[in-house]
Amino acid sequence: MAFFYGCQKGELYYDSEPHVVQIAFKGSTATALEFVYNGRVVDSTRGQFHSFPNAFQMLIEEGEQKLHVREKGKTDILRTYDIDPKGFTHEFGIFYDNGEIYDAGITYNLMVFAADIGLDFYVDDKLVYQNPYGGATMNPLTIALNKGQERKLTVTRKDEQEVLVSRTITEADADKTLKFYLDAYGLIERMKLPPLKDPKGMTVMLRFLPDVPFGQTTFLGGDVDLVFYTRDKATEAVSDAHLRFTVPTDGSFGTLELPAIDDSKFYTFDIFRKGTNQVAYQSINGSYTVSPGLGKYGIFYFLTDGLSFFVPGERLICIVSPLEEMGGENFDQIFMTPQTTFQINDWIELVE
Repeated sequence: MAFFYGCQKGELYYDSEPHVVQIAFKGSTATALEFVYNGRVVDSTRGQFHSFPNAFQMLIEEGEQKLHVREKGKTDILRTYDIDPKGFTHEFGIFYDNGEIYDAGITYNLMVFAADIGLDFYVDDKLVYQNPYGGATMNPLTIALNKGQERKLTVTRKDEQEVLVSRTITEADADKTLKFYLDAYGLIERMKLPPLKDPKGMTVMLRFLPDVPFGQTTFLGGDVDLVFYTRDKATEAVSDAHLRFTVPTDGSFGTLELPAIDDSKFYTFDIFRKGTNQVAYQSINGSYTVSPGLGKYGIFYFLTDGLSFFVPGERLICIVSPLEEMGGENFDQIFMTPQTTFQINDWIELVE
């Protein structure tokens, strides 16, 4: 009777009333985690990629007012968080990496292009991301950090140990981007572009790759000249542009500036041996003859927002290689014309 009488007066049987709190997690983990309260698992990460659960509510009882984090299926506690029963919302940042929970984490972006070369990305010598096939890598990394801590990001070719790029990562690097372009000739992180002499002109820095894999011709060697013509878009009439630029063939970059051109025309050009009007290629098939195109073949084009033949005021860095175009009266001639195969402006840092 005394018990019921006490309840009618509004008095509590327990010294402290149970409370409901809401628990939310943010962060990242590469390992499945579970969350334990008073010896019971109250939730865990989900799915193949160990996503954190949505916010959930939990009854706080008498006794230990702490939430423990451990790897799923294990008993060792990784970290313990205090729960304030006077508050409702509790948000915990968990960035679990290589056996340790960190206080916070940053997003660090990758914007990398590796031509036919796979890449491995490590944080403190632990593999965190891989592009095994090469090509574009455009991926955000979540890097866990304690306050004031430095971590080391390194990049290697797939399954190799030689470090291509190394960065010291701190909290100040949040939302920054790692950029570089890599091919058989080496790695480029940044380039300085020369200013335009004519603001209406167009600068092209190009690496000319002279060989034609699986083609009908072979390169004769040495430096080459790109000789330009203009062709009318409507009539196909060709005019000599009186432009000749020598470009190296050893993988280094050459720079040329194209003067402004009328919208009704576009640039086309031939590949000659340096200082001559002799073609720089010969046929590997006796039934074909390699001939100069004299502006009738080939188009110099660029990809900006769309397909452009000329971009006034633009300064582009390109990979250029020869294109074999078949023609002639008996379709027995090969005309060698350069083509823009790749633009690398977006993959490197441009320095003024």
